[in-house]
Amino acid sequence: MSDPQDGPLLRTPSVTTSTGSSNKQALKVTALTLLATLLIAGQAFTAYMLFNQKERLSTLESHSTRLEELGRRATAMRSPMKMALPMNSLPLLMDDAVTEKKAPSTPAPKKELTQCQQEATGLVDVRMHSYKPTCDENGDYEPQQCWDAANKCWCVDKSGAMLENSMADGPADCGKAKVGALE
Repeated sequence: MSDPQDGPLLRTPSVTTSTGSSNKQALKVTALTLLATLLIAGQAFTAYMLFNQKERLSTLESHSTRLEELGRRATAMRSPMKMALPMNSLPLLMDDAVTEKKAPSTPAPKKELTQCQQEATGLVDVRMHSYKPTCDENGDYEPQQCWDAANKCWCVDKSGAMLENSMADGPADCGKAKVGALE
């Protein structure tokens, strides 16, 4: 049987005379290994950061392209600039009718709005919120007035006064209300 000390790991010659130099050499190898490991780790970290920044840079580039496109569209949609006309072409543009004196025309008399028309256009406030009366061609109140928000209709006279017992859900029967009011 072989002696356990005769194993392949123990056959290496041992230096017993210079133990200080082997320790220095081991420290150098360890330092170089550590330095190489740090350099590789640094390169891996740099590559990782560049990869992350590449995504951000591509995003910034796409945003920049989009902004340039919007800027181009804005200038394309802008109204055209006024161009200067040469003064020698100005007489050609002048209208002869402008130079002639026109007789002053009398303006058409303004028709005053009736109470119904003023309420319908919103010039005068109405007691009920979101209600606008309906007027006929003369500006009088239509016989039937309806408030759509409440689904109510009622009958009125020409001045807008409500006729008694004419309130109804939906369309009102203003023929009966007028007959009842006349009696």
